Amino acid sequence: MKSGLTISDTTRDGVCVLLLEGFLDGHTFIELEKKLDMLFKSNKNRVVVDLGGLTYIASAGVGVFISGQHQAKKRNGSLQLANAGTNIQEIFDILGLESIFTIHATVAAGVQAASA
Repeated sequence: MKSGLTISDTTRDGVCVLLLEGFLDGHTFIELEKKLDMLFKSNKNRVVVDLGGLTYIASAGVGVFISGQHQAKKRNGSLQLANAGTNIQEIFDILGLESIFTIHATVAAGVQAASA
């Protein structure tokens, strides 16, 4: 049975880190979209998304990351992805998104990239 999406956030070295847990799909993507919009409108333009707690991602969820990446770049910021499990990494690989995203092995590496 599918569950919802939980988003928690912290700040590391001036970078906002979002931890996603659960399912990122057509029913829950709007929560992440709203969170990213709120961050960018608050001039928090350096964001790392920790994918370690995601158990499922649908195309709607991937679309949020693509949109977030564009928003961050427009604001001279950075959206980094980190800590993807095998199933989540496989979705990004199948979709050929390695030209758009680097999925860092650790949140710390994502924070370092977002700070550069």
